[in-house]
Amino acid sequence: MEELQLTLTPARVDQRNFGLMLSNWRVGQVINALVVDRMPSGGMLLSAGGREFVTPMDLPVQPGNRLQLEVQKIAPQLVLKAFLPDAIAGSGKTQSAPLSNPLVSADTRVANTATLLSTIAASPPLRAFISQSPALTALFASLTGQALPSSLLSSGSLAQAVAQSGLLTEANLAAGRDARAKGSAKTQLTQIQRMLGEMTTAGLQPESRGSLSSLSELTNAALANLGQQQLTSIPQDGGSQRWVFSLPLELSAGFTDLSMTVERDASGAQGSSEDQEWRVQLQLELPSAGPIKAVVTMKGSDISIVLQSQSASVREVLEQTFSDLRNRLIISDFRVKRLVAEPVMVSPPPLDPPSGFKASA
Repeated sequence: MEELQLTLTPARVDQRNFGLMLSNWRVGQVINALVVDRMPSGGMLLSAGGREFVTPMDLPVQPGNRLQLEVQKIAPQLVLKAFLPDAIAGSGKTQSAPLSNPLVSADTRVANTATLLSTIAASPPLRAFISQSPALTALFASLTGQALPSSLLSSGSLAQAVAQSGLLTEANLAAGRDARAKGSAKTQLTQIQRMLGEMTTAGLQPESRGSLSSLSELTNAALANLGQQQLTSIPQDGGSQRWVFSLPLELSAGFTDLSMTVERDASGAQGSSEDQEWRVQLQLELPSAGPIKAVVTMKGSDISIVLQSQSASVREVLEQTFSDLRNRLIISDFRVKRLVAEPVMVSPPPLDPPSGFKASA
């Protein structure tokens, strides 16, 4: 393996909690890192230990590659030694290192909490491995318990899921809301990651070693995905704001990802609440209905709802609910400006910084 020395700085979302995030790190410790993205400056965004870091060095790796980092120095700067696999370092050019674990059917480079929980639910070897550790069992049970119940979906359960998603973990820590931060999905994923990283493969059967590797990869990827959502949700100049997050939705057959984007139009940010326009985009894929997307736009008491699906039968079912939905909105003092179902192909929500509604899909 080729060795490189890296000096890392915390990503913007972690700047105020640098000391706290490294409280359990020690010199000589080896940490697994995921390459999240390339920065416009030419550096790399890395996810390590459940945190996001930026290195100014242009490494010969691509997003999705994994590195081993040995802690050499913590203060005043974080310095780590990176071990690049020979297959990457020796090529002299950027290559993708695909993940090839037979227990993981999903692409863990874009995995999230729903992917992690779905993979565990569908894999007896992973469940058996988790059951051997009471601490891991408790953490995964808590993480599963935070999933949105599709049978009891409500505004209250949705608000609670957003609060527990991990999007506001660092903000809660900075504000002294330790209990909220401790109960977040990000904190639990970080604890799971740390626990898995401390386990040794010595004496483990091949199936158990594969389970350990799979859980580590999925957990690291879920944390990286969450960190990217936090970076995207950092307030922008000009008053525009976008919150991007995903929530695991529990179904009878497992879990699916409910992606949400909440935007506030910059043009009305300084005015009264009646002048501000808000847009909420929800996207999910159901086994029997396929991908569905909803776009809700509100300005004052005016509201418009557009539901999108490529399936004519699904659109017909959705339209059958419009009369009841319209009545409920009117009772809640909304003026319904538009309520339609459209045959529009659903695409994943963008994770680029917000630039106003005109630029958003």
